[in-house]
Amino acid sequence: MKRSRMKDAKDLTEKQSEANKDMAKCSMLGDDLNASISFHDHHASAEEKLIKSQKDSKGEEGKLTRNVTLLQGVSLIVGVMIGSGIFVTPRFVLLHSGSVGMTLLIWIISGVMATLGALCYCELGTMIQRSGGELTYIQEALGPLPGFLVSWTMVLILKPASVAIITLSFASYAVQPFLGNNNTEPEDLIKLVAAISIIIITTVNCVSSRWAGQMQIVFMIMKLLAIGIIVVIGASRIASGHNGNFESPFKGTNTNIGEIAHAFFSGLWAYDGWNQLNYVTEELQNPHKNLPRAVMIALPLVTICYTLINIAYLSILTPAEMLSSTAVAVSVAEKVTPTLVVVMPLFVACSCYGAANGSIFTNGRVVCSAAKQGHMPRYLAVISKRFHTPLRAIMFPSFISICMLILGDLDSLLSCFSFVAWIFLGCTFLSLLVLRWKRPHEYRPYKVWIGIPIVMVMISCYLIIAPLFAKPQSSLFALAFVLSGVPVYFIFVNRNN
Repeated sequence: MKRSRMKDAKDLTEKQSEANKDMAKCSMLGDDLNASISFHDHHASAEEKLIKSQKDSKGEEGKLTRNVTLLQGVSLIVGVMIGSGIFVTPRFVLLHSGSVGMTLLIWIISGVMATLGALCYCELGTMIQRSGGELTYIQEALGPLPGFLVSWTMVLILKPASVAIITLSFASYAVQPFLGNNNTEPEDLIKLVAAISIIIITTVNCVSSRWAGQMQIVFMIMKLLAIGIIVVIGASRIASGHNGNFESPFKGTNTNIGEIAHAFFSGLWAYDGWNQLNYVTEELQNPHKNLPRAVMIALPLVTICYTLINIAYLSILTPAEMLSSTAVAVSVAEKVTPTLVVVMPLFVACSCYGAANGSIFTNGRVVCSAAKQGHMPRYLAVISKRFHTPLRAIMFPSFISICMLILGDLDSLLSCFSFVAWIFLGCTFLSLLVLRWKRPHEYRPYKVWIGIPIVMVMISCYLIIAPLFAKPQSSLFALAFVLSGVPVYFIFVNRNN
C-alpha cells in the first residue's frame, strides 16, 4: 500500500512538471506573438504617420465638418426658396390662371407638390448621407453616365446662371433707392454690383461655413419680416372692407389646360430651392433626424407665406394693377405709403442676397461631390485644412457666374434650361423607386409612402413633355447641350476612372 502511494505521488509530480513546461512554452509563444503584434502595430503606426506627414506637407487636405444646425438647415431652404420671385413676378401665375381664386389655389398646390418632392429627397438623403443631391442619387441608382450628365449641366450652366440672375436682381433693387425717378437703371453699374456681391459671398463661404450659415439665418429673418409687413398691411385692408377682389374668386378662370400648366410652371419656379439641404448632407448635424425636420418646418412655412402674401397683394392692388406691375411688392409700397417705397426695395435686395448666399453655399458642395466622383478635375474636391471648406469647388461656379454676367442674356439661357431641371428631378424620383427595388433591405431612417414618388415621376413627365411642345426649339437646344456631355464622359471621365 505504501509503495503504491509513493508511485502515485511520483506520477503526479511528473505530470505537474510536464504541465509547467507546457505553460512555459505557451508563455514564450505568447511573448513572441505579442512582440509580433507590437512590431506590426508599430509598423502600421509608422506608415500612418508617414501618410499623415505627407498630407501635412501638402497643407491642403482637410475634411468637411458637421457645422450645419437644424435652424441653419431651415434657413438654407427658406433662404434659397424665397428670393426675388415672390416680390417681383406673382403676376405670371395670375396671368395664366385667369382668376384670383385659381391663382391662390395654384400657389397652395405648388407648395404641396414641392413638399412631396422634398419628402422623397428626405428618404434619399437619410439613406445616402453624402452631399451632391441629384447627381449622387442618380449615379447611385441609374449609373455613372446619367450622374455625369447631371454634373455636366448643373455645374456649367444651371447653378452659375441661377446665381448670376439672383445677384443681378439684388443689384437692381440695391441701387434703386439711390436713383432718381427719371433715371434709367445703369446696366454696367448693376453688373458691377452683382459681380462684387458674388465675390463677397464667395469669400465668406470659403472662409467659414459657420459664418455663411449664420448669415443665412439673418437674411431669412429679414425675408420673413418683409413678408410680414405686407401681410399685416393686407390684413388691415381686408378688415377695413377692401375685399372686392375676393367676392367672385373664380370668375374668369382660364379653362385652357396649357395655360394652367404655365401657371404651375410659374408657381413651382417660385418654390424652387426645396432640395437645397440635400446638397450639404455631409455637413448637416444628425442628418437622419434634422433633414426631415428641416423640410417639414421650411416647406409649410414658405407655402403659408406665399399664400398670405398673394392674398395681401390682391387686397391692395386690383388684378389689372398686379398684371401691369413689373415689381409687385414695390407697386404695393407705392400705393400704401411713400416711406415703404424706400424700404421695400432694400428688403427685396436683402432677400436676393440671402438667396445668392444659400445658392453659392450649395453650389460648392455640388462641384465638390462631382469632383470626388471623377466628373470634374480632382483638385476641385480638395478640402481646405485651415477652413474645412471646399475652397476651389466654391470659387469655380462663382467664376462662371461672373463670366455669365459679362456675357449677358441670362433670362433666355435659364428659361431655355428650366425644363432640364425637371428632367433631373424626375430621374431623382425614379432613382428612389429603383433603389427600393435594388436594395429593399437597406436601412432607411426615413421612408416615404411609395405612392408619393410615383406621383412625382408622373408630374415630372408632364412638366418635361409640355415645354417640348410649347417651346420645341429652345428645349431641344438645352437637351442637345445635356447630351453633348456623352462624348465628354467616354473620352475623359470613363477612361480615367
